Amino acid sequence: MDPDEHTAEPVADEADDEDDDDEDEVPAEDATAGPQVPAYIAIIRIIAVLGMGLSISFGLFIMLVGVKGVIIGIPIILLSIPCYYGMQLAERLVARHEGAPPPDA
Repeated sequence: MDPDEHTAEPVADEADDEDDDDEDEVPAEDATAGPQVPAYIAIIRIIAVLGMGLSISFGLFIMLVGVKGVIIGIPIILLSIPCYYGMQLAERLVARHEGAPPPDA
């Protein structure tokens, strides 16, 4: 066998023959249709949602202990109420930022 017989010839690159499909992609600026809110509003929303979720879940988890757990768990669950009002505060700040009337509670 001749060693030159087993060497493959380079195949033409098929990527040059294909058309680019970039025309079908949506530009990034068209994807953001909603108005932007300040960063502090987003931070208030995140903290409020985390506070509500964690206080309810941790309160229910503590209630699994027994009677003493129920006594401790109920006030922990009630800590979600201030988080709810924090979310309402954030929504009112957004309404004031956008110039719209605040939502009725």
